[in-house]
Amino acid sequence: MTVTFHFNHNSLTLQEHITALASDKQFSLAISLTKLAVPIWENYVIGNELVYRDTVVGLIHKVDKSLLTKTITAVEEYLRSKKSKQLLFNLRTQYDDPIVALQDMDWDLPGEVQKTFYSVFNLLEACLGETETILGELTIYVSINQAIDALETSKTLTFEEIRVLLYDS
Repeated sequence: MTVTFHFNHNSLTLQEHITALASDKQFSLAISLTKLAVPIWENYVIGNELVYRDTVVGLIHKVDKSLLTKTITAVEEYLRSKKSKQLLFNLRTQYDDPIVALQDMDWDLPGEVQKTFYSVFNLLEACLGETETILGELTIYVSINQAIDALETSKTLTFEEIRVLLYDS
């Protein structure tokens, strides 16, 4: 999803707008949007187990229901203190198998739930220093874009409400 927002009579894409922001503003916006998207995840996990079977070796895996909240909290704490990234690296390992399972289609999530999961994962990746994706996009922009997509698809926020959040960034 690429959205064009209008800023001061100029047309900027979402990516151009995010790229123009200072790094701390990018992270602040990503954290705000992922926090707004986390209830999409939480509502899903209420009635669904976060379990999938790895088709390569047949093992059953379970994902921690609180992983996204723990990740956002850890990112916020790290950005405030700039202390050790060890907790972030520990959380990162909890994403390894689920990300592969999503890519291999071993784990099927509704679109907005999957976008929320990926959004928080990409926030973590950006905080760990992964500035660009393999497609050459800013990782923090991808996190923001995925959160917006999840929020809009789930009808959690309207396009206009999202636009206001972006203007305030």
